[in-house]
Amino acid sequence: MMSVGCRWSSARRLLLVAVVLLVLLVLALGTGACSVEIGRTTITPPSSSASLPPTTSTVSSMTTSSTDTTAPTSALLEGVVSPAQAVARQLGPSVVNIAVSGTYTTPFGRQPYSGEGSGVIYSADGLIITNNHVVTDQYGDPVGEIEVTLATGEKLPASIVGRDPLTDLAVIRVKPDTSLPVAKFFDGMPEVGEYAIAIGSPLGFENSVTLGIVSGLARSIEGVTGAEGIALTNLIQTDAPISPGNSGGALANARGEVIGINVAYLPPAQTGAVNIGFAIPSVVAVKVAEQIVNTGKATHAYLGVGTRTVTSDLQRQFDLSRSSGVLVAEVSPNGPAAKAGIRQGDIIISIDGKATLQSADVLIAVRDRLPGDVVEVTIDRGGQTLVIKVTLEERPSEM
Repeated sequence: MMSVGCRWSSARRLLLVAVVLLVLLVLALGTGACSVEIGRTTITPPSSSASLPPTTSTVSSMTTSSTDTTAPTSALLEGVVSPAQAVARQLGPSVVNIAVSGTYTTPFGRQPYSGEGSGVIYSADGLIITNNHVVTDQYGDPVGEIEVTLATGEKLPASIVGRDPLTDLAVIRVKPDTSLPVAKFFDGMPEVGEYAIAIGSPLGFENSVTLGIVSGLARSIEGVTGAEGIALTNLIQTDAPISPGNSGGALANARGEVIGINVAYLPPAQTGAVNIGFAIPSVVAVKVAEQIVNTGKATHAYLGVGTRTVTSDLQRQFDLSRSSGVLVAEVSPNGPAAKAGIRQGDIIISIDGKATLQSADVLIAVRDRLPGDVVEVTIDRGGQTLVIKVTLEERPSEM
């Protein structure tokens, strides 16, 4: 019996030792507030901050290492602050509202008109760059009165220094009592995809700021015709919203430099397009403005042809020898092209080796040239390819 009793006693002791060892093992493993069941006995080990994983509150305190609870929010916002904020502060004072008014003659007598646009301050003494169409009436004549509203709210009368219908640019002048904040113009072309901020007075809402990107370069707007191809060419395309009243205002990069003068947009109601706007590159605007200020006008070389873009339909209609290129629809009498021997019906294939696929390409090819420059014009005349050298001349003021 003793042996038996001893066997039961030994068994009990072994069982107790096993339980103690198991508890110690659990504690060593740091399983936290878990429950270990042996038979019907439930053993809950005491909690220990040294062995427990962080609780929810502990994790929270680890992620917010600063005692300032606003710090994480500020840190996050620093990565998403709009570049338009700094640009608005820097460039906004250099953008003005332009209100125009006057009368024009109709079969029913003189009728009043009024309009609004924008402008960019070019010099501290009061020169402002804007669009030609902002300061002219529907017939292309200069408006009767111009009033400029500065960002400070001050209103000043303005006069026209000079206009350039070809590039749709103009320079006006005000006489301020103090120096005006001059905009900084970017000396180059922007890159596609970079930020673009438009500042102007859409629908009269002065100093409105919209943000987008540069969507494209070297764009042309069909339907805005000039005497030689398309007037509005080599434009910057942007999706920064541009509306009536933005014309003449600034399109800026994220550094607050003017990269373009806003000039046009495609109306969504008519085209179905959304946020497709255009600006004249700043390098063109500055060049034209300098010429206007120095001489009263902008000087352009011209070829002396009226053109149409060749299409398959045009080829069939006029039995042309090719389906691409630029058709010479008319030749200016005594113009450079006429003197060189270019004829009506010729198809311009290239100028100085650069292909001309649409009418705008002809204007682009000669717009930055000077009167007296010689260009090589490759034409198709009835299926025969000819190369004709043309000496460019100064574009007549009436064109």
